[in-house]
Amino acid sequence: MEIFVNEQKLESVIENEKNLGEVFDAVRRWVENNGKFLLSCVVDGEEFAQSTMRDSSIAKASKMEFFVGEELDILISSLHELDSYVDKVGTTLLGRDSLTEKESKELTDGIEWIESLLQSAGKLLKLKYDQIKPMGTGNTVSDILAALHQNSSKLEGTTAIEEFLEYLRDLKLFVMDLVARASVLDLELPTLREILDTFIKAVPALKESFVKVNESYQAGKDEVATHLLTQSVSQINVLLTSFITLRQKLPGMDFSKIIVSEKTFEEKTNDLNDTLASVALALEEKDIIRAGDIIEYEIPAVLDELLPFLEKVKEQADSLAVES
Repeated sequence: MEIFVNEQKLESVIENEKNLGEVFDAVRRWVENNGKFLLSCVVDGEEFAQSTMRDSSIAKASKMEFFVGEELDILISSLHELDSYVDKVGTTLLGRDSLTEKESKELTDGIEWIESLLQSAGKLLKLKYDQIKPMGTGNTVSDILAALHQNSSKLEGTTAIEEFLEYLRDLKLFVMDLVARASVLDLELPTLREILDTFIKAVPALKESFVKVNESYQAGKDEVATHLLTQSVSQINVLLTSFITLRQKLPGMDFSKIIVSEKTFEEKTNDLNDTLASVALALEEKDIIRAGDIIEYEIPAVLDELLPFLEKVKEQADSLAVES
């Protein structure tokens, strides 16, 4: 069997692999170790389907083609496609009590595609899915993917489908945030400086949005509250990701020198991350009162304390940008 990556034939890739699934895994690891991004795989002109092809013998195929992206915009485009696919699955399942055999197979393949895509994205963005908890039920991304994978082939009855949709909603929240984070990594310096400036000016409005989140939780509007919370936290994650990109664009950036009231910039951003994590934990434990208190009072307080650090980051970025 011949193996191609972006129409270039690979030599000596297959070692002990005996089936197409093992070849797929080996090439994917090779792609990720080279800092690239696996887009798709085609076997003898047909899209690789894990549910039917994974255990197929290498002897049954003559050509396996892998298509790989090297630019961040490829990742962003794929994440947008993933976001649309999650919406499509949710719409298809809503109100159903069973799936046809064809639909079940397509969903199983789709979930495996999601896992493969997020695995590559995680490698590129250096994300630890066993530590990230979307602001939903409190499950980690790893937990969510495992549940979707386990249940995708046995959706019989409204209870099973409703449970699957709960995990799918959590995945949707994470994908929305991931798209925002990835998009920041591809921005140019002027836009990054503008994001920083805009965030500083928008802190009062952001604090007010967290108050509205708590009000929605107290009113029993959990879905509205979760959506608002995800939007607000995404704004913070975009800001935090912009610091990484700023350091890449301006090698002279030195966050360790930014100190306010004897506290370092890193300590203050850690405070913010810890506060957000405490919200996820409270929601996981279904302690809406504690989560609401953290959201309405503690997060705004941490944002206020972060402002002088952001001003100093902006001053340093503006100064270095002029020099460059």
